[in-house]
Amino acid sequence: MKIVLCGGGTAGHVMPNIALIPNLKDRFGDILYLGRKDGVEEKLASAQGIPFFPVPAVKLDRSKRLPDLAVPIKLASCVVTARKLLAKLRPDVVFAKGGYVSLPVALAARTLRIPVVCHESDFSLGLANKLISKFAVCTMTSFSQTRAPRAYFVGNPVRASLTLANAAEAERLCNFSRKAKTVLFVGGSSGAAAINKAVDAALPSLVSDYNVVHICGAGNLRPNSHGYRCIEFADNIFDFYALADVVVSRSGANCASELAAMGKRVIFIPLPKGASRGDQIENAQAYADQGKAVVLPQQRLNTYELVCAIGNALSRPAPSPDPAPLAASAKIADKLAEIARAKYLSKQN
Repeated sequence: MKIVLCGGGTAGHVMPNIALIPNLKDRFGDILYLGRKDGVEEKLASAQGIPFFPVPAVKLDRSKRLPDLAVPIKLASCVVTARKLLAKLRPDVVFAKGGYVSLPVALAARTLRIPVVCHESDFSLGLANKLISKFAVCTMTSFSQTRAPRAYFVGNPVRASLTLANAAEAERLCNFSRKAKTVLFVGGSSGAAAINKAVDAALPSLVSDYNVVHICGAGNLRPNSHGYRCIEFADNIFDFYALADVVVSRSGANCASELAAMGKRVIFIPLPKGASRGDQIENAQAYADQGKAVVLPQQRLNTYELVCAIGNALSRPAPSPDPAPLAASAKIADKLAEIARAKYLSKQN
């Protein structure tokens, strides 16, 4: 059987697909990836040895209405290109991870009567998945409360290497000279300017009580000092999660799922609405409602609020690890194999 994965634009729409690959290899003879040429999806898929096929995509810019009038015409052209490619590849199922890169592939698959399954990592459906879910066989969700057509709760898949996290390795790299609780600040692969600025302001107060690890993003490196270690990016991020007694982070779906799976105390500072569609606010609140996180809105982010939030988080027991993210990959792969098998058998008849 053959499966096509699609999704891209940002690593957030690609990493769950990458997390699926080990389980998909047990169930599919061929795994193919469709996405933008030179996009993050091409880099990550190729690193996994997955054949990659470029397809064009068009992004809706919510801030510019006039250019968006041409989107339907451009999208139609993208669908035609994707349809020609899918007709040659003849997959048994298409797995759409969301984002604008998924849309032309999913629409093309529909015209060829190839079953489409979409997956939403966030609490509510993004625009592409709202459209795809209307004709998808099912819409897989990361939150049991998410409303979607033919919703099927599976969780948000995370990499299995999370289970190999080694706090001692992160501790060795930090080489702190004292024993103290560790606070980890992380703003994603490109950093978060508001979090970086808050760390700068609060650092004198924080290092008096804690060891501070700051993953600041490319080009934002700060000098290390007593009780403070700053790095731009961590390939071994799970080791740093394991070391931390509390993590201060944005609430992107993948990071949030990883922290939940590891049972970490978390303070979420969601990306404000306007800078995004508000998905991080919804994600953070969903975890807070379950007692798995504290939410500190960016508009209230100052030294006093940050120090109080850290103290409050550390005064509570760490939440129990959430089993759903680690179980999601096998659950998704099983469902995809079931759908693909039906398509494969129908092609043989």
